[in-house]
Amino acid sequence: MPLFVNVVEQNEFDTWLSGQQDAVIAFEQLYGETKSLDELYDTGKGVYDTRCMACHGANGEGGVGKAIAGSSYAIGDRKNHIDILVNGVAGSAMQAFGAQLNDLELAAVVTYTRNAFGNRRFPHARITDQ
Repeated sequence: MPLFVNVVEQNEFDTWLSGQQDAVIAFEQLYGETKSLDELYDTGKGVYDTRCMACHGANGEGGVGKAIAGSSYAIGDRKNHIDILVNGVAGSAMQAFGAQLNDLELAAVVTYTRNAFGNRRFPHARITDQ
């Protein structure tokens, strides 16, 4: 395995190191928070609108991609739902989002698609379909 060393001046290294520390702090803040169902739903809607809607439709009705509304993936076993989102589907237009979304975004879009489009998983929650 090749190893590369980038030799830089001390101030450039200090700037880089500070940026790494900022990333660690942001990571710790992101994963140290507890999100409500409503917060996950809202975040997931944003992810869906920017990453999923073009193929799966504004109302989960499908198009280029399969319908999410009433689909066995959105209302069935959560592991299958997550697996398809993270790994995609070989030989189809469904790309893998595991490397494109962080864990919060993945959890949020799963929460959203399992609760939007009539796929209500938590009927007593305050979430409303939009």
